[in-house]
Amino acid sequence: MTNPTFDALRYVRGWVRNASPPPFRGVFTQDIEIRSGGDEAIQARRYRPASRSRRPLPGWVMLHGATRPGPDHGAIVRFAAALASAGGDVLVPDVRAWRSLDLDPAPARRALALAARHHCADAGVRPGGVVLVGLSFGCPQAIIAAPELAAEGLVRGVLGYGGYHSLENTVRFALTGQFEWRERIEYLRPDPYGRWVIAANYLHRIPGYEGAEDMSRALGRLAALAGDHGFMAWEPSSDPYKAEVVKSVSAPNRELFRFFAPDSAQDPDPRRAEELAPVLVEAARATHPELELPRVPDGRSLPPIRLIHGRQDHLIPFTETLALERHLRRRADVDATVTDLLAHSRGSGASVARLREAMRFFAAIRGALALHAG
Repeated sequence: MTNPTFDALRYVRGWVRNASPPPFRGVFTQDIEIRSGGDEAIQARRYRPASRSRRPLPGWVMLHGATRPGPDHGAIVRFAAALASAGGDVLVPDVRAWRSLDLDPAPARRALALAARHHCADAGVRPGGVVLVGLSFGCPQAIIAAPELAAEGLVRGVLGYGGYHSLENTVRFALTGQFEWRERIEYLRPDPYGRWVIAANYLHRIPGYEGAEDMSRALGRLAALAGDHGFMAWEPSSDPYKAEVVKSVSAPNRELFRFFAPDSAQDPDPRRAEELAPVLVEAARATHPELELPRVPDGRSLPPIRLIHGRQDHLIPFTETLALERHLRRRADVDATVTDLLAHSRGSGASVARLREAMRFFAAIRGALALHAG
């Protein structure tokens, strides 16, 4: 990477060029195994420019979210290849627990630490630390892991995409589609996949719902099928899978299953959603308290942080990234960008709006690549 503006142009070119499945022109990929002492090895995929460089390249370590494809997810692959097109050396560790849709954050942070140490020890990676990239549920974990790794000289910055600050707001959105924006309650239809994964992990951990384990398993299976077969959770193509999966649920629990996974034309009952959201959050916090950033900072310094979020995100509302920025601004050099570049524009001003969004997104990518400047 030479300068952030030129690198951002190369990133955009790589993003456009890599819209089709791999192999990618100008990008070399390699599957590797990372070991550390007696710890269990993890798998990872590495992306580098195909042309050899005489100088070490800026290093990136990318953490995928809770998704069955993991490093093979199309958006992860395209993002990593675009960074490599911009001259980066990108490592994407495989978090098997998250590929199984288990939201335990510990395996993700372990994978981040192992990948960062491995990358920093490589002679082909520029000294001075890597940039951690956290996507979706991986965003808070990248920020949580950053201070310790930065103190060791292993991390120089964090890039978060589509992350969240409050588990309470995120779960409430997954069940109701409601979020607060400019002192108003707004609505965006939530992607059912989010509530399936959350309920699969925590529904049976709610006091009084211990008998719902079969339903948690069924919702986990449904979310896994969505990832394995690539159907959209809110489209009619999902309904036959629901009809099949519900057969494994005991009769008393089937009504509750249909609350979380109604027919595609329906949304969950709003009253029941408001009742279940807070107790789901309590169960999640009791089970995995490190899903969220600590409310009280521990005093360790954070490296610079750049955050990006899509305005039309149906899994986590964009307001969560803005809340993250507010929470972090007293502790770190942080900047957040919300863009609706990928949203469908209508009306006579569509082309002007798209140009404005393109410039905003380009500035955000330039700012992220600048984490390696200096």
